[in-house]
Amino acid sequence: MDTVSYEEELRIATEAVRRAADRYVSNGNRDSEEKSNTVGSYDIVTYSDVEAQESIIADLRSAFPEDRFYCEESDGNQLTDARTWVIDPIDGTLSYERGMPIYGTQLVLMVSKEPVLSVIYVPVLKEMFTATVADGVRLNGTPIGNNPHRDLKKCVVSTGDFSRKKQEWRDKHYELIGAMRDEVARIRMLGAACCDFAFFVADRIDIHSRFVNKLWDFMPGLFMARVAGAYVDEELLETTKFLLLAQSKEEAEQFKEKVLSKVVLNKE
Repeated sequence: MDTVSYEEELRIATEAVRRAADRYVSNGNRDSEEKSNTVGSYDIVTYSDVEAQESIIADLRSAFPEDRFYCEESDGNQLTDARTWVIDPIDGTLSYERGMPIYGTQLVLMVSKEPVLSVIYVPVLKEMFTATVADGVRLNGTPIGNNPHRDLKKCVVSTGDFSRKKQEWRDKHYELIGAMRDEVARIRMLGAACCDFAFFVADRIDIHSRFVNKLWDFMPGLFMARVAGAYVDEELLETTKFLLLAQSKEEAEQFKEKVLSKVVLNKE
């Protein structure tokens, strides 16, 4: 991992994210339009998504005019070796539109296609999560990430909602939830990756699992989890696009033995 501090980039990014989020929470336009996807499930974009993205890009571009942007509400995204900000302006848009407080903004800076800093902001809770290798993971400026170990039966497990990319992933996700039913303490499906990852690094969630799709969905939180010292099953992620995060390797091994053994994950 890159050990450069990226102090200025982190300062500008957190200010940009907070400014955009304060605007869409207090005075945002929640009117929406439906988006199409490959499996035909319901998905939307609000006017606030677009406005927040434009606001964050403007702030970052003013400070770093040579940087590139790879964003959810943009066409023609392409990741190169150039410094690139990957941005999800409102993650959990459906919750935002319906007035449910489970949403946020997240971004990650990629250098030579590798993450070097990430920001997740959950505005309703006023919680700003940041991560760099040099500074670790912080919540509102205070270091976090102690990675406790719990028996699987005592674990709270969150999982992404049903994939909009592949029907196969949707089917496997259904199997996964069934396999977890009698093995873990509680299952949570928050519907916002930013909250899944933020609550995981804050030790509110013991295990998180999801199929990964777009960079803006998972890379800010995955980088944050890695920096926090969480267990990431890198082989599983590379071969099947299935992400398994746990506070400890022991928890992950129990989860694979008692849950994933009942679900056949196909190689990508």
